[in-house]
Amino acid sequence: MSGSTSFLDSTSVTLSSENQDAKIYYTTDGTEPTDQSTAYTAPFSLKSSTTVKAVAYVNGERSKVISQNFKKVEENELISVAQALKTDNGTQVYIKAKIAKTNTYNSSCPTLNYYIADAENAAETLRILNGRYLQNTKISNAFQIVRGDEVVLAATVDTDNDAKVLKNVQLLSISECIDQAKISTARWATFVDFSNTSNLSAYTVKYDTTANQVTLSPVTAIPGNTAVVVKGNAGTYDLQQDDPGTTITDNDLKFGDTDTKVPTVFSIYVLAQHGDGCSFYPVKAGETLAPFKGNLTLPAASSAKPYYAISNTTTDISNGVVEAKNTDGVRYNLVGQRVNNNYQGLVIVNGHKVILK
Repeated sequence: MSGSTSFLDSTSVTLSSENQDAKIYYTTDGTEPTDQSTAYTAPFSLKSSTTVKAVAYVNGERSKVISQNFKKVEENELISVAQALKTDNGTQVYIKAKIAKTNTYNSSCPTLNYYIADAENAAETLRILNGRYLQNTKISNAFQIVRGDEVVLAATVDTDNDAKVLKNVQLLSISECIDQAKISTARWATFVDFSNTSNLSAYTVKYDTTANQVTLSPVTAIPGNTAVVVKGNAGTYDLQQDDPGTTITDNDLKFGDTDTKVPTVFSIYVLAQHGDGCSFYPVKAGETLAPFKGNLTLPAASSAKPYYAISNTTTDISNGVVEAKNTDGVRYNLVGQRVNNNYQGLVIVNGHKVILK
């Protein structure tokens, strides 16, 4: 007997026997099945909590009776992650939550470890061990379960390495999250879990230690848990989930799933707009970087620059040179040294290269 033993609206029950000549009979009212009960001919649907019992007959010989309880989960039985975290081990729970993060998808494994929370970026999470898809089917691609999806699941509370986890998980429903990429007038942004759309271009970022510069490489779609730089006209874009069909390598744009404290200056850079251009600028030491914020973390041995600029072409790493208009900001020469107001030549002011005469 197979089928989701917990369900929200309905579930399909399938009965089978190893013996091809067996005739199967079943009941849904709790009584013992006989050869006078309902004959099984095809999968049937249940829409309420029911105990299904079944028996097989071959040439008048009767098998043992199998029995399974199927539970319809009502809305008032759903609890939060916060409530589940306070629940004793071994308790069966029904939870409504958001996907907070997922482990890297591996096509050779039919299950996926992922984390749920009461909000997408909530601090308290529960790990799902060996999660499967609806009707207990295998997970077949990276976009079936992604961060931001809303799920309802049935599971057993347990502990693993002193942390609460959920085992024996049945995914009862999933509402697909439509991610949105917001692009400012700068036309560039970083985004996590980008999926293909015709109105945006996406790029991975590679830091070259020898040249001390970054280059961008175009991609059409990416697996989950990946950060990219996106380019498009100012606006908000819906990103549709899609099978990526692409393997991402050599991407130095990273992100964390929790708050990250910046250890030193010139160690972590984030994309920011200054004037009409966008560049990777260092985050101040001691500041906190929000989770799921694409960032460029440089190796400690690098000769860090005050900024790494990008322009409107995929691999050009310099903004256009402009005449000085406002030179009251802090100034750096091209090797990153701060200079005074008497310095003449090409300098960096507020993220732009300017000529001081």
